[in-house]
Amino acid sequence: MTSNELREKFMDVLKREFPAILYKERTLKSGNIRYSPYVSDNNNKKRWMQLDANPQYLSIAMDHNFGEIKKEDLVNLGLQYGLNSSSNAIHLRKNNDAVNISIFIHEPYDFTNVEFRHFYINIMNLI
Repeated sequence: MTSNELREKFMDVLKREFPAILYKERTLKSGNIRYSPYVSDNNNKKRWMQLDANPQYLSIAMDHNFGEIKKEDLVNLGLQYGLNSSSNAIHLRKNNDAVNISIFIHEPYDFTNVEFRHFYINIMNLI
């Protein structure tokens, strides 16, 4: 499976759970395509999500307001805490206003598992 296929699986789950979500597509300087899910009637434009299919992994970045998510919210997701370059992991940015997730193609992740589903439902309600 490619990282683009992983991204498509994740986007399928988001589309099923949140039919009102729209997607912006942008070509990065690297030539890679970035998809940015968003809600059109969102009054707080600060929050965003970015989905990048890198050669070896899917990168999911989720922005939120300070204090909305804590490290404790991330530990039950079945992902290693602290990003590294070889396995699935999750990380809360130092100033607690963004979550970064890496899902590697050699280590597929079930985006429909109960814990992750609860997590992204909370995130998408924030967006």
